[in-house]
Amino acid sequence: MNALARYILAAIFARTSTGGSAVAIILLSRNFDADGALVGALAACLTAPHILGPIYGRWCEKAQNAFSVIALSCLLFAAFFQLAIISIEWKQLWLTFVLLLLCGACSSFMMGGLSTQLVHLVDVDAKVRRKAQSWDTLTYGIGLTLGPMLIALLSSIYSIQVTVSALMSLPVIAGLIVMSLSKPRSDVKKHPQEVPNLRQVIDVIWQTPTLKVTLLMTSGAAFSFAALPVVAVYFSEMFQQGRENGAYLVTLYGVGCLCGAVLLIFRPLVKNAMTLLKNVGCILVACLILVSLSSSIAASMFAYWICGVVNSVFFAVTIAARTEYSPPQGAVQIYMWVAAAKITAASIGTFVAGLLVEHHIALPLVASITMLSLSLLVCFVKGKEKLLKSLH
Repeated sequence: MNALARYILAAIFARTSTGGSAVAIILLSRNFDADGALVGALAACLTAPHILGPIYGRWCEKAQNAFSVIALSCLLFAAFFQLAIISIEWKQLWLTFVLLLLCGACSSFMMGGLSTQLVHLVDVDAKVRRKAQSWDTLTYGIGLTLGPMLIALLSSIYSIQVTVSALMSLPVIAGLIVMSLSKPRSDVKKHPQEVPNLRQVIDVIWQTPTLKVTLLMTSGAAFSFAALPVVAVYFSEMFQQGRENGAYLVTLYGVGCLCGAVLLIFRPLVKNAMTLLKNVGCILVACLILVSLSSSIAASMFAYWICGVVNSVFFAVTIAARTEYSPPQGAVQIYMWVAAAKITAASIGTFVAGLLVEHHIALPLVASITMLSLSLLVCFVKGKEKLLKSLH
């Protein structure tokens, strides 16, 4: 099995475990009669540490072999999660919070951290790299869909404790596979002083128009699409359907993400990443408008599916942009900066959507459309001259 195939297999196992972990914690907490606020806080512990992504990126760049760091993170994720299960049963909440925060830090390496190493496993040819990035996008879609599905299926047969233990075998397998991946080759031996610090990386992003556009567009899209799961249940209620139809909408969005990733494998992106960011960004706005204009549950289902397809393509474009426009020194940190900005924007978007939807179902979507449209205007109209200059 070649290195890319092993990478894809490891990524699927790792991201399936992270995809199901939040659902597992929610179910386990509810088993012990935890209230909604506590359940939400425990689940948030798995994502909050991603905000420190730039620091993790620096650790990867300073390591002699980043794959070893990522493999260790996979193994620690499984161990800490199992301990978190025990601490919930013992009702030691302070310990549960600490362990889940550690799990969140480890999952950052399993998600964005693993993606930063993909370029070391494939040829330098742009077409080959983009096809590999399309496969990487697919692993995210599979993980986010298969993880919750596994939890749902196994928990209907076994206890939630047994189900979670089974899920945690996946990061162990992922870690063992990652260990088998070869160390990235470099013509120049990397010394700690050659790795740029956080301030230098921020300066690079600030002084590089293409990286600023990538950061802003990724954040704008993450904020905007965070509203979709929030309004899903309200859509089903508005059309006088059962609340479970809200879950179907979110599921169709996930299926759409998978379809988009599969499409990219057969038709890899070929255009300039900035052109793709603009064009796909405009299509994203149109998709959100389509959701807001849905007049039936069937129309909403189609709109959610098409949103998933297009957002999957957009995600692949952002991966290409942050890879292609980053300088060799600091590339991992820049990748993780964008990832941190994305998850922060998504968290804010979810919070804003939750506030607005109580007043009217259309308000979160209006806010999403406005935010993404403003991102496009700022990036491709106001900053057009600087962007064109940086591309030539």
